[in-house]
Amino acid sequence: MKFEGTQSYVATDDLKLAVNAAITLQRPLLVKGEPGTGKTMLAEQLAESFGTKLIT
Repeated sequence: MKFEGTQSYVATDDLKLAVNAAITLQRPLLVKGEPGTGKTMLAEQLAESFGTKLIT
């Protein structure tokens, strides 16, 4: 599995690198940021792109 972004979510190269490293290493990824910066949207798009359910 490799995350490349989706049609509705354009990820930066650094973010794609971090997400793919977490997937490869099978480790959690802590995403920090101010409200409204897209943290939840990233989780939703990851779940959608990998065909899994997002647990909130």
